[in-house]
Amino acid sequence: MRFKVFSLFLAVLLASFALWQGTHAWDKKATPTPIMIQPEDAMATASHQAAKPSIKRIRFSAKTVEGEYELLATDRKEGLLSVMAQLPSEHTSSLKNLVLDYDPKAYRGLGGRSLIILRAVDMDTAEQTAVLIHEIGHNVDLGVMAEKSQETMSEFRDGKSAVYESDPSLGFYRLSWDSEKTRKKTATNFDFVSGYAMSDPFEDFAEGYVYYVLHNQDFKSKAQTSDVLWEKYKFIRDVVFKGEIFATGEYKPEALNQRPWDITVLSYDLNGFLGNSTT
Repeated sequence: MRFKVFSLFLAVLLASFALWQGTHAWDKKATPTPIMIQPEDAMATASHQAAKPSIKRIRFSAKTVEGEYELLATDRKEGLLSVMAQLPSEHTSSLKNLVLDYDPKAYRGLGGRSLIILRAVDMDTAEQTAVLIHEIGHNVDLGVMAEKSQETMSEFRDGKSAVYESDPSLGFYRLSWDSEKTRKKTATNFDFVSGYAMSDPFEDFAEGYVYYVLHNQDFKSKAQTSDVLWEKYKFIRDVVFKGEIFATGEYKPEALNQRPWDITVLSYDLNGFLGNSTT
């Protein structure tokens, strides 16, 4: 989930967000025209040597059930850093604070321009990793890919703040959205990677981001069901990741017309993603 940056963590935690729900398959409407994916694209893999985010630059803390803040334990901090190290270093360049919330009633994740809050209980490591990557997607969208000038406002708004024409993310938003609240009349379920992605253009971006990172091959296979989804895949590949492709997930032709509600609860090879695979 995304949020506007607040001066106090408490204000962020009290902000209103939609709750994430379980997974389900969407209704199948029509058989789409397949999109041709070049073999060299399918065989490409990410080649970046992502620098480990600086501990000095990011403040890691823990919020107790009682609402007090403490320094995060070293092992938990190193675990989070190991995830971020798999991504281009610039994708966490706007991140200043990362909080693990030990309140079991907390949202699974909140993310914005410079702050991420993750629930630290009732989630296994694989799910928490996926939620972290989803929230980093918000950081990339709202912080790293921020507008270069504020001369002309677009039709999109992030809360009360305008999104300006110089914002690169507009190239993604406008594929399926007329505004932050209105999907294009031509949009179909096949144009989105998940049900949650249909919430607004910001969640559309973040769900596509985590899908690209953890389920890249499946994302490419789903892109065969929609010209728009293929354009979203290419935007994330070429604009967000500058051509880098993750060798993650599996090609699943038997499920081309199915969409989960939430990408972050899908199973994946965590050890393989972190480079700890023993096979």
